[in-house]
Amino acid sequence: MSNAPIPHLTLAPLLGVVALLSACAVPGSARHFDVDAFLRGSDTALPEVIGNADFLKSTRVSVTECATLLQSPASGALEDLPATGLRPAWLLHPAGTPDKVWLIVSEASGERSCHGPLPADAMKTLAERAKG
Repeated sequence: MSNAPIPHLTLAPLLGVVALLSACAVPGSARHFDVDAFLRGSDTALPEVIGNADFLKSTRVSVTECATLLQSPASGALEDLPATGLRPAWLLHPAGTPDKVWLIVSEASGERSCHGPLPADAMKTLAERAKG
């Protein structure tokens, strides 16, 4: 057995790695939901979109902005989405921006939440898949 001293390790790099890993472990820290990739995923279905809490949270607009969208007669056309078995939902096609839509979701309380703006082509594809 050798009694040679153990080389001295510098703790600074180790502490840096520990700090970085602990920051990643904190729930919600720097968390980002990739809306576009989710909507354009080949296996994504409309019920998943309407029921995905992370998606809804990351795309939700304020109650005030939602009320303005829904109350203005100049907002655009509202399209019924196929029934998903979860809750009623609609797409709002704003006047003047054909490449964007807003998802309107009926909440359990009866209120509606607004999510967007979302890519119109991706939402159209999801709606068409849901219709069969």
